[in-house]
Amino acid sequence: MSSMQERMQGYQVIAMIVLLGPKMQYIQNLVQEHVKRIMSEQLQLPPAALSHQRDKAHHSMSKPSFMASCSVFGPKKIGLVVRVAAVTTESVYKFLQHELAPLEVMIGVPPYR
Repeated sequence: MSSMQERMQGYQVIAMIVLLGPKMQYIQNLVQEHVKRIMSEQLQLPPAALSHQRDKAHHSMSKPSFMASCSVFGPKKIGLVVRVAAVTTESVYKFLQHELAPLEVMIGVPPYR
């Protein structure tokens, strides 16, 4: 059995954000697009690594310092769960500030500072 520290594999922060309800659809769509873009950039191999990978049967990529994923749920896909793992709290704070900023229009104040 492995310890929690071993299972975290160096990640210091985990977070789960739930966006639920029809009024949140616009923000859910934005978050999904941002996460897709962030992870595409994080996991993109540089051209040199791609040519090296062809030569090597088992290529091990370095672990990204920030990872996120999204899943829709509920009837008519009314909710979105966003999961985040990061090596620093600062990167999660920045992510949350950016992703939750559009809520200010709905609630009248910045949702996250």
